[in-house]
Amino acid sequence: MKNSFIKLLIVSLIGMLAYSSVSAQENTTLYFMKGISQSDLQNPALHNDSSKVVLGLPGLSGIYLNANSAFAVHDLFHKGTGLQADLLVTDIETFHRAINTNNAVEENFSLPLFHLSLRIKKSFFSLAITEKQSIQTTFAKSLVTFIKDGNAPYIGKNYDLGDIGMNAIHYREFALGYSNELIKNKLTLGLKVKALYGESAFQTQRMNLQVETAADVSYLNLRSDMKINLAGPVTPEYDADNYFSGMNSDNLDVKDYLLQSGNRGMAFDVGAVYNLTPKISFSGSIIDMGKISFKNDVTTLSYVYNYKWEGIDFSKSLNESKADYVDPGDLIEAEMKKVGDSFKPKKSEFGSKAFEMTLPTKIYLGGTYQFSSKFNVGLLNRMYRSATINRNTLTLSGNALIGNFFSLTGTYSIMRDSYQNNSYNNLGLGMTFRMGSTQLYMVSDNLLAMRPSRAEFTNISFGFNFLFGRKKSFKA
Repeated sequence: MKNSFIKLLIVSLIGMLAYSSVSAQENTTLYFMKGISQSDLQNPALHNDSSKVVLGLPGLSGIYLNANSAFAVHDLFHKGTGLQADLLVTDIETFHRAINTNNAVEENFSLPLFHLSLRIKKSFFSLAITEKQSIQTTFAKSLVTFIKDGNAPYIGKNYDLGDIGMNAIHYREFALGYSNELIKNKLTLGLKVKALYGESAFQTQRMNLQVETAADVSYLNLRSDMKINLAGPVTPEYDADNYFSGMNSDNLDVKDYLLQSGNRGMAFDVGAVYNLTPKISFSGSIIDMGKISFKNDVTTLSYVYNYKWEGIDFSKSLNESKADYVDPGDLIEAEMKKVGDSFKPKKSEFGSKAFEMTLPTKIYLGGTYQFSSKFNVGLLNRMYRSATINRNTLTLSGNALIGNFFSLTGTYSIMRDSYQNNSYNNLGLGMTFRMGSTQLYMVSDNLLAMRPSRAEFTNISFGFNFLFGRKKSFKA
């Protein structure tokens, strides 16, 4: 028996450690950047580089990080003061003040394994193999309030702590793209067809938390009605009485995990660019319309969980200067261990029914005004739609091509989403620099997030392209 997702976690965290070379498909700053071919990741009809051949190699195609939440890491974890000055402390009070009524935490990684694009007259072809990973978690403020205040406010009451949601997926994408200028100097249409192979997934179809008052009001009972889907090379284990005792990952082989092809899906990208006049252009696209069916290595759980909660006493966690001070993080950790130890579903509550996961879909609508062949301004609306989060990002950009070797883009973005994770201070910057056939680029939508621990929204990408057959005079 192994109580372990560790091996699976290590494989998934390749996305954090080795996925240092990734596509920059989340940057709105990237969309109108001059002289860079990665714009077709956001619109298959949009080609901001004139090269006949663009080649990307693993480790050389870009580094990218995307994270978004209503709070910063520093709100929950930070260095203490006084006797705790050298320690990392958990600040539940500050965290509670920082979050909204409903909250979402999101991160995305992707790793291009291979990328090739070809321009033949008015046609554009692309082939890409990409490893992708996405995690979205949602929770209610009422849960954190309960952890912070303990059970005292709920004596004699039944209380809903809200829903906890998580959608996590790791998959490989094979994308074949084609675009063509259908009306000369007017209309270009693009399409990408994507074959998807799921490697692991975690999905909460439901997970509601409630507090039920005990008859003698001496304690509370935590109740959770959950239905969870899991796909990955792990299997549940049971004790002699057929109660869950842990997850076994002894049979995990990293090579088999990465190369599996049993969980299949399809997705499509469509896009268009229309030149209203020589100076005014409109464009739009829908990215990642599709889903994956998970059938292999599937574990499902339907379970009503009950836990006797007697509260957490934070009375010794208020004054760090006292000798008997106890870090609130240690108290929470001890309680979470008790919660985990009491998780005992029966074998009959597990199953292996196939399930589906729909990809987060991105919609881009934009336009540019061309002041000259070297400079334009653009306005872009990016709409993000997933099973748990809806987000709009409005970006104003200025895009300049300096000579034939350097381009510069500056942006200002406003972000609003369905969880009130609103952000109005996002200044972005994109730069490309060409040296012979090699191109170096850097893109970020939020330069103010140079201290990630204090940022609620951050992304940054940089990387290299190999370009061949580029026109010396290019109007982007």
